[in-house]
Amino acid sequence: MSILLLVISFASARVTNKILIPKFLFKGKRGLFLYLLFFLIIISLWLISFALFIITLYSSIALPNTILPSLEDVIILLTGTYLISLLSSVFYFTKESYQSKEEKIIIEKEKDMLELKFKEVQLEFLKEQIHPHFIFNMMNNLYALVNESAALSREVIVRLSDLLEYMLYECNTEKVELSKEIKFINNYIELEKIRHDESFNVQTDFPKNVSGIKIAPLVLFPFVENAFKHGLKQTNKDFISMKLEVSAPKIQFCINNYKHDTTLPADKKKKSKGLGLKNVRERLELLYQNRYDLQISTDNNIFDVKLKIVR
Repeated sequence: MSILLLVISFASARVTNKILIPKFLFKGKRGLFLYLLFFLIIISLWLISFALFIITLYSSIALPNTILPSLEDVIILLTGTYLISLLSSVFYFTKESYQSKEEKIIIEKEKDMLELKFKEVQLEFLKEQIHPHFIFNMMNNLYALVNESAALSREVIVRLSDLLEYMLYECNTEKVELSKEIKFINNYIELEKIRHDESFNVQTDFPKNVSGIKIAPLVLFPFVENAFKHGLKQTNKDFISMKLEVSAPKIQFCINNYKHDTTLPADKKKKSKGLGLKNVRERLELLYQNRYDLQISTDNNIFDVKLKIVR
């Protein structure tokens, strides 16, 4: 009798642990799990009752001197049977829950590492796009100066090498000193000043003391480059005005310029889409996410950019 109950107990625990718990309870089908568990208990009770009936009938006929188990003995045996099944299921559930939690933690860590790696690669790709874009524009400017003045061309080359040195060797970090970014922008302005005549109308308002303040490298520069590209066309309307304000924990950069009306064919319009502005939007989203606000507007031929960054 005890062996029979042990077999039924083992079978019930096996069905519960290998089928009911993983396929129904762990997958959120709790109602179906309880229904099937109740059905399993009924089946096992029926088997035990039927087995008890057969054993009792056989014992009363073949072994008349055998002492049959009392009702209390049967209750104790049934209680022990289901207690074994219950403890087995609890142990299995605890073990599987712990393993599932551990696997989830490992998967989350791997996911975070992959997302971080992807973000680093994407940022590096976007930053590297700035270099050829900048060089392409400056080479066009230098080409225009070669026939006009050899001396100016040499000065442009020297200043350009200084700018490229900063871009290639000092911008390979997540953050740089804001003072270095300001110096880089000022050097670029001086470089542009060389190739423009007396109509060069550029005003800057940069803070003097920004020690200890850091910013993502080359985030402000595309706006400056874009302003020079579209704001100075050698007319009396041309101007560029830029202002940088720092107040903990915010950095606010404002730049506006006169924007000339240009009508281009559809094919050239598509090619002339601002890579710099598109690039900087993507970099801002990756670097600062919800800690920045970028507003760009054009009103009465004034192209206006306002960028706020929370450090």
